[in-house]
Amino acid sequence: MVNRKILFVTFGDLAGTSCLRAVELAKGLRAIGWDAQLAVPQSESNRKHGAECGLETHYFDASHRGFFGGVSKLIRGLGGFVHLLNPKEKAMVLLIAHSLGANRGVRFVLDWEDWSTFWETRSLVRKYKDWREGWLVKRAALVVTASKWLGGYIQERYGRGSLYLPYACLPKAFPEVVSGMEQGVIVGMGNLYSSWDHDLLVEAIGELKLRGVEPKVRWIGDGEDMERTRNRVEQLGLSRFELPGYLGWERMLEELRGAHSIVFPIRNKPLNLARCPFKCFQFAQARRPVITSDVGEVRSILGELATYVEPTVAGYADGILRSLRGERLEDVPYDLTSHRWELRALELSKALEALS
Repeated sequence: MVNRKILFVTFGDLAGTSCLRAVELAKGLRAIGWDAQLAVPQSESNRKHGAECGLETHYFDASHRGFFGGVSKLIRGLGGFVHLLNPKEKAMVLLIAHSLGANRGVRFVLDWEDWSTFWETRSLVRKYKDWREGWLVKRAALVVTASKWLGGYIQERYGRGSLYLPYACLPKAFPEVVSGMEQGVIVGMGNLYSSWDHDLLVEAIGELKLRGVEPKVRWIGDGEDMERTRNRVEQLGLSRFELPGYLGWERMLEELRGAHSIVFPIRNKPLNLARCPFKCFQFAQARRPVITSDVGEVRSILGELATYVEPTVAGYADGILRSLRGERLEDVPYDLTSHRWELRALELSKALEALS
């Protein structure tokens, strides 16, 4: 009989979505009889939200100096599982200590929601990260991936099987009716990192302007590529393209729900194949038409009801132009019945039970 104790160790802020996967899986496991607990970095925000998340929550010093002692104290005598999301060097420290006899009886579940090697452009650093990921994969009791493609990649490269466990719906209620919203707005959402593909939308709107059409566009999000994106919008003379940055939850959900259509630009490349774009669940929850490309996990979330275009400037320009014909488009009944966190937790439970 497997020890049904598990500690989810995560390094993000409970106020955002970086810890959401760990929190929702822990809640789901608790609901079916597991002793699932949460450990997050010590901060005022995490203490506030930790008290509200419905889990027994522990806090640790996330600094390089304080991390090992703090987390080791939490897992000492646990005798069950430790779940680590997107493991890196700190996970390596815990696993090395475990191999030397520390925290005996604990087994590590290593969960990748993307593959950081594919972010890296510097060849030496990329080689190191590739070695690091392989080292971790070989020492995990259970490997979990949020992308089916990534599971296949790990199997082929490292000879290790994995549990495919994609993301699920955002546990927030979307507004049914949004009043006072500007009509006809094309909405995009996501972090503005240079590795992502928001430039496809910017260039597509530039292409439409050349064709004599300039729709209102609003991209929700921020990041290191904001300045370059703003400059490109200005260069193309896109006076109706807004970049408001991050918005609060309530406003963001209203923007998605009130959109004429939502555009999710995504190219076919390993970085995108290796991840499960969580925002796609939110697009489906908003029930608005989505224009995107059939890359990686996208179709498994949006099914056949999205508008799929080639991941090119012309492809997105054509898709957006078609969506602009007529009044507000009808809501889209995306099927989200299989995308619930309690089902993900059940799959994780089955995989852990099989390790006994």
